[in-house]
Amino acid sequence: MFATTDGNRPSLERLGVDAIDLYYMHRRDVNVPIEESVGTMADLVREGKVKHLGLSEVTADELRAAQAVHPIAAVQSEWSLFSRDIEAHVVPAAADLGVALVPYSPLGRGFLTGSFVDAEKELSSDDFRRTMPRFRGENAAANAALLEPVRAVAAAHGASLAQIALAWVQQRASVHGLPVVQIPGTRKPSRVEENVAATRIVLTQEELSSLEPIASKVAGTRYPNMSFASEGRE
Repeated sequence: MFATTDGNRPSLERLGVDAIDLYYMHRRDVNVPIEESVGTMADLVREGKVKHLGLSEVTADELRAAQAVHPIAAVQSEWSLFSRDIEAHVVPAAADLGVALVPYSPLGRGFLTGSFVDAEKELSSDDFRRTMPRFRGENAAANAALLEPVRAVAAAHGASLAQIALAWVQQRASVHGLPVVQIPGTRKPSRVEENVAATRIVLTQEELSSLEPIASKVAGTRYPNMSFASEGRE
């Protein structure tokens, strides 16, 4: 199990476990040295409340600094056909250090599934995606056109767009030589089955080449404020 709650005993009792398997630090405070934050997290390991430590949205330098304090088991960052910035520095650092990558939003928050185009027009008023620049207005329309090669590959495999997006991320594991454990979100059991089936899809080199240019053409940033993302600090 993994958690981002504090590591005190009452929290463990509420979770019904003796220790948290993977304990993440999400969205680090850049005003606090990462060595200090990881050092505090490492205390929980020594106390037996936590087994392994993870980080989210850290840069390659931050990962190396953290690793020098205590072994880091996993780094969680956005990684998809639409978001590949971590491949420049974070992924090579993780591979070098033996750290697993845990891609969040491998389906581009649903956009890569073709389930919506313009978040402002199609999603509910309280949906966080309405605030994201790449899912709004002209950006959304431009990005929707980028799904055409994904549709073509999906048709060739008799698969969904989501399955192709997940298969692509999973094949990055062999490309970069590190464990990759995706965390696509879903509310339906049928979607879980669909996602698992994606692990059986192997994309050809020709198909991978057709998908290669997508990320470089994406319009709009991941968040309105990128200061807390590793992409904004590399």
